[in-house]
Amino acid sequence: MGNDSQDQSWSDPFSVSGHNIVIVGGTAGIGWAVAEHLVDAGAHVVITGRRDISDRAADRGMRSVQMDVADSDSVEAAYKTIGADNRPIDCLILNAGVDEAHGEIDRVDLAVFERVLDVNTMGLVRAMAGGIGLVCDGGSVVVTSSPAGSTTTPGMAAYSASKAALDMLVRTWALELGPRRVRVNAVLPGIVETEMDSESSPDMELIRRMTANGRCRTAADMGPVFHFLASAASETLTGSLVGAHDGISIGYSHEVLTHLAADLDG
Repeated sequence: MGNDSQDQSWSDPFSVSGHNIVIVGGTAGIGWAVAEHLVDAGAHVVITGRRDISDRAADRGMRSVQMDVADSDSVEAAYKTIGADNRPIDCLILNAGVDEAHGEIDRVDLAVFERVLDVNTMGLVRAMAGGIGLVCDGGSVVVTSSPAGSTTTPGMAAYSASKAALDMLVRTWALELGPRRVRVNAVLPGIVETEMDSESSPDMELIRRMTANGRCRTAADMGPVFHFLASAASETLTGSLVGAHDGISIGYSHEVLTHLAADLDG
């Protein structure tokens, strides 16, 4: 593309004001929260998703384009629409994904297993292959992965495998796009609170106990992390897996060890 975002002179390297940012999978959850954060920071944001939320997006100062990452034709059509204004993308955020229970291997639902791998891994491959030609030299690609790519639990094989594959793709894409100075990094959020959860729920309480600092997070907490990777301040990072999970995958927290010790003593 014609522009080179790294050749622009930024008075503030953390600024994304005026940046053209596309979020694949931006209609809900982390994607929507990141989109709101970036719009508030002055970026021009286009979000994609299977649902048509154009009115809601417009009310929030964004543009919405329908895209189903499981459908190659849908991906191609969406990027054709996005690229029609001939504005290069400064940052492409690949956030689409599903988290569906498929069961342990002795009772696995193979159809669900296949869907998780197809959407979470191949879906982002389709989105990357279709969109990278629109990203300007010196731009940024940010992939939403998960600590589940390296730390898993029974029944999570499909999700963990899909994210482990993404982590390797991020490293490979960083090398492949290095000559264009396009940096490719991943954000690894923990399990964040959504509109359907609460910090008092059993699942969120368990997650809180597993974190190093006893914190639960909301989707909005992820905004600054993606902001940093979209900005020129992160120009030294490429091929990085940025943990945004309060240490949930680095070891046993004090609280977990305390509860284990109490159970053993009991």
